[in-house]
Amino acid sequence: MQMTQTLLIERVMDQTRMAVIEDDRLCELYCERPGSENLTGNIYLGRVENVLSGMNAAFVDIGADKNGFLAAGDIRTDLVAERELSKRLGKTRIEEMARRGGELLVQVVKSQPGAKGPRLSCQITLPGRLMVLLSEAGYVGVSRKIEDATERARLRGIGLALTSDGGPGLILRTAAAGASEDELNGEFERLFAQWRDILGRAKHCTAPKLLHDDNSLMLIAVRNRLGEAVDALWVDGAEDYKRLRGIVLSHAPQWADRVRLHDSQTPLFDLYRVDAQADKALQKYVWLKSGGSLVIEETEALTTVDVNTGKNVGNGSAEETILANNLEAGRELMRQLRLRDIGGIVIVDFIDMEKPEHRQRLLDALREWARLDANRVNVLDMTALGLVEITRKKVRQSLAAQLLHTCSHCGGNGTVFSHETTARRALRDIWRRRRAGDAGAILCEGAPQMCDWMRTIGAPGAGEVFVRAIEGAEAGEYRLSTVAAGAPGRDCKPLK
Repeated sequence: MQMTQTLLIERVMDQTRMAVIEDDRLCELYCERPGSENLTGNIYLGRVENVLSGMNAAFVDIGADKNGFLAAGDIRTDLVAERELSKRLGKTRIEEMARRGGELLVQVVKSQPGAKGPRLSCQITLPGRLMVLLSEAGYVGVSRKIEDATERARLRGIGLALTSDGGPGLILRTAAAGASEDELNGEFERLFAQWRDILGRAKHCTAPKLLHDDNSLMLIAVRNRLGEAVDALWVDGAEDYKRLRGIVLSHAPQWADRVRLHDSQTPLFDLYRVDAQADKALQKYVWLKSGGSLVIEETEALTTVDVNTGKNVGNGSAEETILANNLEAGRELMRQLRLRDIGGIVIVDFIDMEKPEHRQRLLDALREWARLDANRVNVLDMTALGLVEITRKKVRQSLAAQLLHTCSHCGGNGTVFSHETTARRALRDIWRRRRAGDAGAILCEGAPQMCDWMRTIGAPGAGEVFVRAIEGAEAGEYRLSTVAAGAPGRDCKPLK
């Protein structure tokens, strides 16, 4: 399954965004802004800060806000004897591989959410459009998505010839299918020169130091996206168009005619309703054309998805209606995973299906739709409870994590105390003060609904208590203060 894509790039001030459009619908959105750059793929000369024997890992300072996490198994071993020893022992001890204060060449392989630092590896990779250069010598791989045996053999032969002198290894990407030997040789030489430059600069700088930034959206658009499946790569702005053309001519000149300048008065992202679609992707509910819905909730451990029929009653049998609803929901779910950039474990509660062939049809469809995803997606079989387990490679923070911050009021729970609960909490605080001997007049200020509940419940014991309704006050909050006896001020009403 291959779907035609349109790529959009827009830069406003210091923020650059890239959108992937399929069938006039937003399927992926990437944002590049100062202070929130994606570190995945960046190469650093890092300094080991701590070596933790109990975790068999080390924390490495790469100059970011948080130290990176480096497991012992991700440390490159150069000597063949050391690699063989590690295999025989079945494990590698971190204290034998790294020491505090030592310098290591590392690459970020995963940007972790929340308070976690990035995941690091010493097994460096340099991606190009046709291949990925590997720091490990001697290895040649071919993308599994290239299924033609003759083409796989041809590419492997070229790869073996390129690495025959003991240089770095490589993996031929899906885009390499049909590429000429000269094209492959040219890209290998360019990546190998880039790798030598990184190694040279690593010898003459002090850790922590960024040696290679791999996250320019324009470079990613050309290297990872531009190809036969892309009908156009639109860019908003003459300066960015010129820059993008230069990248294309350097990396993929055969697709230069796909790069186009948008110079209309209507902004490019407005023309494709990108922001309106992105705002919907930040909501909990996704409504389906049939009347059904998805409920998507991200948590620290995993993402849960509930599928509902809603108003979808269908025209045939109940089983056929449920299957149709699940297939529609499954297709939309796979788009939402890409759009929201949700990684890790995803648990989906589809509507129960009695027929095994219907279940298998749904799983096959999910796996087919997963092929549209640039990230690695695995769709597992249904569990005994009828849940579908999906894993998606986590490359960067989700769209919600990038664009939203935790509500300071609800703390990320999405709920606050009810007005009645808030009123009773306020009354208990007043009761506590009375128990402590405070007999003075007390004023409670809060939302009008909370004040109504306080008047309904009444004052706790002796002493004057007044309430003042504050329009626009946050739900779940109140303020107590000591006031003069009698009438404490305008809009204050006594509790009986």
